[in-house]
Amino acid sequence: MSSWEFGAETFQRRREKVQELMRRQGVDIFAVCPSANLYYLSGYSYPADERLLLLILPADSPPFLFVNCLYQTPALALESAVYWTDGEDPLGLLKKALAVRDLSCRTIALEGAMPALFTLPLSRLFPESRFVLGDSLTMPLRQCKEAQELDRIRWACRAADQALEELIAQGRYWLGKTEEDFSEALGRRLRKAGLDRYGSVVAAGDHGAAPHHTPGSRVIREGQGLLIDFWGAYGGYYTDCTRTFHVGKPSAEFERVHRIVLEAHLAAEAAARPGCTLGDVDAAARQHIERSGYGAYFTHRTGHGLGLDAHEGVSAAPGEETPIEAGMVFSIEPGIYLPGKFGVRIENLIAPRQGGAEVLHQYPRELILL
Repeated sequence: MSSWEFGAETFQRRREKVQELMRRQGVDIFAVCPSANLYYLSGYSYPADERLLLLILPADSPPFLFVNCLYQTPALALESAVYWTDGEDPLGLLKKALAVRDLSCRTIALEGAMPALFTLPLSRLFPESRFVLGDSLTMPLRQCKEAQELDRIRWACRAADQALEELIAQGRYWLGKTEEDFSEALGRRLRKAGLDRYGSVVAAGDHGAAPHHTPGSRVIREGQGLLIDFWGAYGGYYTDCTRTFHVGKPSAEFERVHRIVLEAHLAAEAAARPGCTLGDVDAAARQHIERSGYGAYFTHRTGHGLGLDAHEGVSAAPGEETPIEAGMVFSIEPGIYLPGKFGVRIENLIAPRQGGAEVLHQYPRELILL
C-alpha cells in the first residue's frame, strides 16, 4: 500500500474514536451525509444531491451506508449497506433499517453540512428524538492530522508553490492582462499538478482592499499592487496560500505596509507552537499591526484550520483559548486593507511541532516586483 493511501483499518479506527465520543456525549446515532466527514469516516465520497445518502453510525453497533442503488461503489470501507431505488420511500426504509437493528434513536446527531431538504423530514420521522449537531464528534479528531494526511497537505503546498512560481516568472507578461486571465492560468497550472476544487482571489490595485474579491475584468497595470490568494486539494486535502506583489516600483507606503504585514506574519508564526493557544497566534500578529498604526485595517482573524475542508475546526482568532497541538494545520494570514488604495496579505500554512512550526509553503514571502 502506498504511503498516500488510507486502508480500511484507518477508517475503522476513526469510526471507533467517534463512537467513543458518542457514548461520552449520550448520542445514539450519528447520521452523516455527503461531506468531508463522510470521507473521513468511510472513504466514501460522492457529491450531495436530492437522493438521501447517509452513513449511519450507531454508538454501540456496526455502521451501515444508506444509499440509492445508483451509487454503489466497491471502494467503500464498510461491510454493510442498505440500498433503495427511485420510487421507494427512503425515509420509511431508513426507519425500518434502524428498527430491524434494534437501534436506539433517543439522541441523533446530524452532520453539520446536511441540508434542510433532509433535516426537516428526519425531524418529522423521529418526533420523539433529540437532535444535536454532530460536528463535535469529528472536529476534535480531524483537528490533529495523521501522518498520511499531513503528507497530502505538504504535497498540495509544494504543487501550489510551483504553480505560483511559474506564473510570476512570466513577470511583465501580465501587464494588460486581467484578473480573470491570471486566475484562469493559475487554475490550469493547479489542475495540471493534480489539484482539484481550486479557486483564487486575484485582486489588482484597490481591489486588494477587499479581502475576498472575486477576479474580474480589471486590467493589471503598472504601479499597482497585485494580491493573489489561491487554494486547491490533493487527495482530498487542501492547500491555501496568499502572496502580495507589485507591478513596477511601489510607493513608500506600499513597501511600509508590506513590511509590517510580513513582520506580523513572522511574529504569529513564532507563537504557533505547543504551549501557546490559537489566540496567542492571533494576538502576536494583531498587536504588531496595531502598534504600527494600522489596527483598524486588519479586519479578519489571523488564521483558520484546514484539512479535508478549506476552512475547518477552530481558528487563530481573538480570544481563542484552544491549545496548540502537534499535528494541527492552520493558516497564518494577517493583512492590512486600505480602501481606495491597496491591500496586503501574506498567507502560509503551518504545522506546529515541538520546537516551532513546520512551514508548509516555501515560496518567498518578501515583496517581489513584476
